[in-house]
Parts: sequence; structure tokens; C-alpha cells
Amino acid sequence: MMITAIHFFIIGSIAWFVFKTYGIEYPRVFWLGFFFKISMGAALGLVYLYYYSANDTWLFFKDANLLAALGKSDFKDYLRFLAIGEAPDYWVNHLSNSQDRSLFLIKIMSAFSWMDGNNYWISATYFSLISFLAAWYLFSVITQYFENSWLAASLSFLFFPSVAFWSSGLIKETLALASMYIISGLFLKLINNKKSIWSEWLCAICGFWVAWSLKYYWAALFGAVIFTYLLVHFFTNKILLVKQHKIVVWIITFISLSALVTFLHPNFHLTRFLTVLITNHNDFVNLSDENGLIHFYQFQANWGSVIINAPWALLSGLLRPFIWEARGLTVCLAALENIVISILLITALSRINRVNSYRLLLLSIVTYIILLCVFLALSTPNLGSLSRYRVGFLPFLIFLITYRNPLIGYIQDRVPFLR
Repeated sequence: MMITAIHFFIIGSIAWFVFKTYGIEYPRVFWLGFFFKISMGAALGLVYLYYYSANDTWLFFKDANLLAALGKSDFKDYLRFLAIGEAPDYWVNHLSNSQDRSLFLIKIMSAFSWMDGNNYWISATYFSLISFLAAWYLFSVITQYFENSWLAASLSFLFFPSVAFWSSGLIKETLALASMYIISGLFLKLINNKKSIWSEWLCAICGFWVAWSLKYYWAALFGAVIFTYLLVHFFTNKILLVKQHKIVVWIITFISLSALVTFLHPNFHLTRFLTVLITNHNDFVNLSDENGLIHFYQFQANWGSVIINAPWALLSGLLRPFIWEARGLTVCLAALENIVISILLITALSRINRVNSYRLLLLSIVTYIILLCVFLALSTPNLGSLSRYRVGFLPFLIFLITYRNPLIGYIQDRVPFLR
């Protein structure tokens, strides 16, 4: 009990320090966001404990506890395993997860297990705190550079239900999305020609490493998009041709960088990419209930099939399950959330002609959202799993369709709490 009290005191102290330093301008948003994130981390643990048959988070936690216990018996080997992955066979044989990305998460979790006495709820709260702090950093940066954006930013990165749920607690998405938020914040500072401190660069570099280790396909696509933007942004005022044809230069640069990305991971190699895609797709089809699947048209491992099925993959990844497909509580909640997204998307289209000053940034965000959505839907045709995996792009989509959305403005004008 004493250990629990000490850790929650530490967590509360960190939150209070960040609030006094960076959150004083939006006190209600800060504390509501903080407690919402913490509660979502606990909710995720409870849902996996009592509702889902798959038990990822608890298996990760079990392995983290085993690794922490083994580390206490041989600290030198434990440090070697954390640093370079070398460990006695009897260590690895005790673990339920042997896949590299899962092991990376378990290594991080084992440090928290060691520190908090193998308490799942404390570890989950620390992870949720990390997620909240990263989201708050991005919220702070966005509200500096985008006028009247606090409501859209808070809804997108702090309060949107599925984003908050699937980026809290002891799962890969928590740290991976937190890393993306940090990178995004630094990126926005760079394109606005604002100074950044060394700790932001350190966190962004570490964040990219974490995102790559946990969700390499998020990191690769996101990296290609932001590096493309930065290159075009840098040369716009130096080369007249770039300034006159920014969109064309952006597309050419993005294609070139994407080609380079194919050399960074074996699964990105052109000879292997489609094979991995169809293998993952078939594995999910074999393990999933027929009613919870996205059905594609004669999906095969060739680019023609990918292009034909891409529109349905995009629509399904963005807006399914539809309300008439809902079976069970969680699917109903997902369907209701998708209705909200549909309404926001439709109402956002009315202001599409007002984004001239953000055209290149809009192109970058939309490219990331569309490509990640399509390939996630193609490789993960299970709608339940996809609702979790799409948090890699969903908060950016929500900001895109809520910022300066006339419907959000209408609601904000009539609800005093939101002014």
C-alpha cells in the first residue's frame, strides 16, 4: 500500500509540475485530459481482463514481471538483454512473447515492474502519463501556431474516445503514438521557424527509435511524409522552381524517399511487401468471424489488386463498422463514433477552399492518413483489430476535420463551457 501511495504521489507531482510550467493557460483541459487518460489506461486493463479473449496487455505484463524477476537474480545479464538482446536461453524460454517488437515493449515494461513491485495498475498509469504528456506537448505546440485551435486539438489528441482508449495503458500503441506526437510537435516548430531546445530533439530522436521498434510501418510512412515536407519547405525560398511548383516537387520527393524506405526494413522490400500484406490479410481472415471482416474483391499479391481494393479499404478503415453492422456493445460504440466522424468529415468539406495557406501541410497529412489507412485495412481486415490499429492516423484525421469546422464552431458558440 505504501509503494502504491508513493508512486501515485510521484505521478501526481509530475503532472502538477508540468501543469504549472506548461498548462496554466488551459487548466480545465489539462486536468480533464490527465484524469481521462489515466482512467482509460485502467479501463483498457479491465476490458482485456474481463471482456476480450485475447489478452495482449496482461501477457506483456506477465513477461515483464518474469524479466524483472530474472533481472533481480542476475542484474548483469538483465542489462545485457536490455541493451543488445543477448540472454541465456532459459530466460527467453520463460517468455510468452518472442517477437522483436513485443520484446522491445516488454523490456521497457520490466523496468516499471521492477520499480513498482509488479503492480499492473501502477505500470499502466505510468504509461498513460507518458501518453498524456506527449499529447499535451503536441496540444501546446498546435495552439501556439493555429489560431483558435484549442478545442479541435484537445478533442483530437486528448479526448476522442477510441484514440484515448487505444493509446493508454500497457500496449504498444501507447508509446508508439506518444512518440509520433513528440515528433509532430518538433516538426511544427521547425516549419514555423521557431527555436527548439535540445531536450525536444533528444525526445524526438528517442521517439522515432521507439516508434520504429514498436510500429515500424507508422514510423516509416510518417518519416517519409515529414522529411518530404521539410525538404520542400527548406528549398522553397532558395529555388524559384520549387516555389512555383511546390506540389509537384513534393510528390516527386515523396516518391523518391518512399523508394529509399524500402531498404530500411525487410518487409518493405518490393519483392516481399505484397507477400507480407497478403499473408497478414489471410491470417486475419482465417482467425476472424465472418461478420467482422472487410471483404475485398479477389484480393491477391499484386499492385493491380491493391489499387482496385484501395477505395473500399479506405472507406472501411475510416468509417466502418457502420451502425447497421453493429453487434455487441464495443461494436456499437465504434459504430456511433464512426457516425460522428462521418458528420465531421461532411461538414469539414464546406471549408476546403479556405486552406490555401496550408495546402502543402494538408497534402502531407492527407497522404499519411490515406496510405496508412489503406494498407492497414488491407493487411488487417478484422474491423475489431483495425479499430485499435488505426489510432496511428486517427487523431490527425480528427484534427483535420474539426479545426475550423463550422459545426464545431456552431456548437462552441452555444456552449459556454467550450468558449
